[in-house]
Amino acid sequence: MSFYDVLALGGVMATILGLFLTLYAIINNRTLKAEARNINELISQFRKEHHETMQIMSGNLDEFRKEHRETMQVMSEKLDEFRREHRETMRIMSEKLDEFRREHRETMERWGKEHAEMIRIMSEKLDEFRRSHEETIKYIANLIVTNGERTRQEIRKKTKR
Repeated sequence: MSFYDVLALGGVMATILGLFLTLYAIINNRTLKAEARNINELISQFRKEHHETMQIMSGNLDEFRKEHRETMQVMSEKLDEFRREHRETMRIMSEKLDEFRREHRETMERWGKEHAEMIRIMSEKLDEFRRSHEETIKYIANLIVTNGERTRQEIRKKTKR
């Protein structure tokens, strides 16, 4: 084979190779375009779903905020009601405590008076008992002295006889 034959054969081979490469590129380009379309569809579907999800979440967030505000308002009302009840209870307890103190003071004063009266009566009774006791002792002493005199007189009478 001559140089020109090899060159012609190389040119034909290059042309055939170029033709195959071109066909491969066309097929590959169509495949890539199809894949790119599929990917773009997936991306747009994902964006759409993401947008819908964000709208749902935004709606849920607004609903949650509304429920949160309502809950906070109810809790605030309950807290105010509790505070009113607590103040009322504390006021009643304070009144009851003042009443108890007053009653306690009155009771202690009454008991003090009764105690003083009881001490006075007991002192009178004790004085009366002491007087009675003194009188009894004097009477017994008189009896002893009188009895002792009689005994002495009898002893004298017996010794004189």
